[in-house]
Amino acid sequence: MVDFRSFHNADPPRLLQLWHSCALGRCAAEGFACDILEIFTFSQPFFDRKGMILAVDDGRVVGCVHAGFGPNADETGLDRTQGTLAALMVHPGWRRRGIGRELVRRAEDYLRQSGAQNVEAGGGLDKNGFYVGIYGGLQPSGFAADSTPWSEFFQACGYQSGRETIVLSRDLRSSRDPVSARQIRNRRNMKLVISDRPSGHSWWWFVRFGQLDSLTIQLCSNTDEEIVATGQIVGLDVFIPKWGVRSVGVRDIFVPESRRRQGYAMTLLLEICKRFRQESVSLIQAHVDANDATSRGLFESVNFEDEERMLTFTRDLT
Repeated sequence: MVDFRSFHNADPPRLLQLWHSCALGRCAAEGFACDILEIFTFSQPFFDRKGMILAVDDGRVVGCVHAGFGPNADETGLDRTQGTLAALMVHPGWRRRGIGRELVRRAEDYLRQSGAQNVEAGGGLDKNGFYVGIYGGLQPSGFAADSTPWSEFFQACGYQSGRETIVLSRDLRSSRDPVSARQIRNRRNMKLVISDRPSGHSWWWFVRFGQLDSLTIQLCSNTDEEIVATGQIVGLDVFIPKWGVRSVGVRDIFVPESRRRQGYAMTLLLEICKRFRQESVSLIQAHVDANDATSRGLFESVNFEDEERMLTFTRDLT
């Protein structure tokens, strides 16, 4: 008989065991200790034990769903009308028994009672407040399409397909940087400025990425110090045991409107690849919305390749 209950303080070791038993795919870190799960999940200021519902069989945790909320418009707090399913796991030996569906139903009840009007399973880009640093690589942008038949499962639960995120990566050991006259000129006239002091970020950024090593990267003019492109690097050290190499993620590439279409974003990415290759980083990863052809084309122009698809699913709770 499988029982369902909310999270208890003694559950983290059991949840860690479940995590490592579920074959969550390449996008899920492995080989980490319980304190890592604590840092990126249970210590979050908005963690609510009632939102984490466990399936227990004879004292063993065989399934878990984690419900929470996305950020408000200015990322200063939670929007409790927008529910998320941040995680869903069922042990392979207990699948196809209806446990996953019951977990989802109970998570929906929790969200509905907390004021949620709709729910997005997987969270999507920047919507998931948990598991940053241990799922998805750069960030948990949804459920990994290659690990589990998520589409069939959530359709059976009454969900519609939501956002699709493309995970792109570049192996710095085996690919060469593209060369053009424009890039040579930009490199000659620009310099890279790196800072480890995050500034201008929202509360939502700090609660998600604040525990990870991060750098702000700026491409500046040699003559007047004008910033023509910026980006952010996030360390992915927790994935070293799984991937076997040092990795970083790149996000928030931005070029001012007046400086666009001059190749500065490409120059910034190439300089990032060059710099971190020298730091013995072997892999760089990025996440882009599948509908954002411009961003995807930018990363592909510097030899990033498709690695994974992250999927979300939505449902109206009203």
